[in-house]
Amino acid sequence: MDKDNNDKQYEATEQKLRKARQQGDLPRSTEVNVAMMYLGVWLALTFGAGFAAKSWLAMASRTMGSEPWPDSPVTGLAQPLWQSAAIAVIAMATVPLIAIILGLVVQRALVFSPQKLAIDFKRINPVKNAGQKFGKSGLVTFAISVSKAGFVGVGGWFLFSMLWNRMAGSMLGAGDIWVLGLPDLMGRVLIMAVAISAGFAVLDFLWKRFEHLQKNRMSRKEMEDEHKEVEGDPHMKAARRQKAVDLVSRQMLADVAKADVVIVNPTHYAVALEWKRGSGRAPVCLAKGTDDIAALIRQRARDHDVPIWSDPPSARAIHATVRIGEEIQREHFAAVAAAIRFAEKMRERARAGW
Repeated sequence: MDKDNNDKQYEATEQKLRKARQQGDLPRSTEVNVAMMYLGVWLALTFGAGFAAKSWLAMASRTMGSEPWPDSPVTGLAQPLWQSAAIAVIAMATVPLIAIILGLVVQRALVFSPQKLAIDFKRINPVKNAGQKFGKSGLVTFAISVSKAGFVGVGGWFLFSMLWNRMAGSMLGAGDIWVLGLPDLMGRVLIMAVAISAGFAVLDFLWKRFEHLQKNRMSRKEMEDEHKEVEGDPHMKAARRQKAVDLVSRQMLADVAKADVVIVNPTHYAVALEWKRGSGRAPVCLAKGTDDIAALIRQRARDHDVPIWSDPPSARAIHATVRIGEEIQREHFAAVAAAIRFAEKMRERARAGW
């Protein structure tokens, strides 16, 4: 484990943590869930059990004859009994569950991962499980649990000492006073449990997050692989770029057949231009290229009887300043006009059969 950590000298990237989260690997503190459960039980006890206790005391008073029943004794006893019991049960079951779910949401640990449902024999590996239980993580978890138990014991003893006289007086006095005081006593106990659990929940969550980040540290190779995955493999990027160039080149070469003239530097540059007479627009560049692409443009022009005009300075200038699909610039008008006149003469001769 230490050797792996030494090899993994880089902190986990956002992408690595996001993938781990999608796989269900994330920092999840059970102490946070326990603290939220105690909080939920306290809230349920405060709003549910108090109401139920008062209802049961009212029923007890009617049963002993101190208060009249509104209906028959059986009906009057059963209906309030199940109503108050239902409220108490629903509150005690629902509120803690909602609190636990909120605890998971706060931890960002509410994730459904199908991979966690699959059978993984590594989880039942006794050697690995023993290493987790008796390793650094297990020892820290054990220390937190023991410390928490100690705090609960000490806190419970102090609370019991403070409330002993009150409890004894309530039990020796009227029964309804003792029953009404029971929710308050349980509430104090739960408040103490919530306070202690909250403190250890913070410690446990910080430890689990630190452990999670350490476990997901990355080696140089992992960083390089992730960079390739995000940015793309250089070879794959080059292949995609070449494919795009080929696609553009094929479309560009297909447009050469529509050109009025191709202006060339006989060996290195070629520019194919189209001029729509009467459009009021300057000639447009349909294709351009150097070296091999220029040779393909010249060959395509010969195949479709497009006149080729040799003008090295103009070919270089238009290639450098005009993009495909754009009109030529004003400084090129004279040179291009000469090329188009040449092209028209060549077509006239071809039609005349010269």
